[in-house]
Amino acid sequence: MSLTVILYDKAQWRMQLLPLTATRPVGNLRVGICTLQEKWQYCLNASVSYLTTDYLQPFFHQEFAASKDYLVIRANILPSDALLEELAKLQVGEVLVDQESWIAMKLDYYPDDVSELLHQLKPIACSIQVDAIQFPEDIFLKNKEQLLFDFRWITKGRSSASLSEQNMVFGDWLFIEEGAQVEGVSLNSLEGPIYIGKHAKLEEGSFLRGYVGIGEGTRVKMGAKLYPNLSIGPGSTVGGELNNTVIWGNSAKGHDGYLGCSVIGEGCNLGAGTSNSNLKNNWQSVGLFDYEGLKTRDTGLLKCGLIMGDHAMLGINSAVNTGSVIGVAAQVAISNIIPKFVPDFSWLVGGDMQTYKFDKFAEMINRRQQITGADYSDNMTIFEQIYNQTTRLRDEVINNKTKSNYA
Repeated sequence: MSLTVILYDKAQWRMQLLPLTATRPVGNLRVGICTLQEKWQYCLNASVSYLTTDYLQPFFHQEFAASKDYLVIRANILPSDALLEELAKLQVGEVLVDQESWIAMKLDYYPDDVSELLHQLKPIACSIQVDAIQFPEDIFLKNKEQLLFDFRWITKGRSSASLSEQNMVFGDWLFIEEGAQVEGVSLNSLEGPIYIGKHAKLEEGSFLRGYVGIGEGTRVKMGAKLYPNLSIGPGSTVGGELNNTVIWGNSAKGHDGYLGCSVIGEGCNLGAGTSNSNLKNNWQSVGLFDYEGLKTRDTGLLKCGLIMGDHAMLGINSAVNTGSVIGVAAQVAISNIIPKFVPDFSWLVGGDMQTYKFDKFAEMINRRQQITGADYSDNMTIFEQIYNQTTRLRDEVINNKTKSNYA
């Protein structure tokens, strides 16, 4: 293959996307139907690799054949048809830039350190506005446009599988992959596309209104109400009411309750009856805890719900505050409204917050693997690194030393 794409995020700005990027490179985030890595792979017909932070690199290194050219893209950049045209014109030794930062660079060798190359390359001014993911809320804010982008590329030149007459269909902006089970479902694509992945199962009485993307092997339970701007990654289970939300995959929000204006990581579980708020009663803009500044950051948004790291879990009837951030592997089961920030590897049960000891977490993961068949063995080193990195912050929150900054 003559071109290899390298998604670069070995930089301080990746901290602005925590806790979602604690367990993965920025290029592995899901925005739309696909992850960023998957988008570049099918758009450019190229192998895609990551150049990311040290503790993640060994687990996200992808083998590829030697290439003639290497296209290094800032990993938080979102593709568009116009950007693809700009990238196609980029020559070896050039770097595409806008007023904010560099966008992409073309090299004839695999780079070790991108930052040192910037002043050596010829800058080419980008003639278009380029979209990027800077903060976690950008994922659901920009998801609708990316869902449409993915839908057009994935379905280009292909035919959808047929639907039975047992469904209610409004519009024809639908694409159903082979093996999907769709019976007794209301599908409204009059205003936006609906994509159903391979072997997904949509049960009777569920309602979908595009823009909606359903990943491979996902289950949509009976009576679910799926509103526009919704991307559910592969292997998930969803029920109740959802809108303006992205779920990375292999997570469960399987029962009644509302989830909106939110981003959920991998391996998460939202217990039955869980609902989140996405609008403050005083109609002020929503703040989110920021891992980089260790304080609340004003999003400027009137609506913002829940940001949830991988393998975090909420007990039944959880009430999630507006603009809440729940860290990786946090376990929460309380009768009151959940605090707006729950640190990574926290155990918050009955109002008492403690550290979720790593050995107990590892035991849980082992039991989960035995029951589900999901293999997380390669991830344990990553989880342990996150556990150690967040020790100080977790201890400060448990001891109420930073409460004024995140409440």
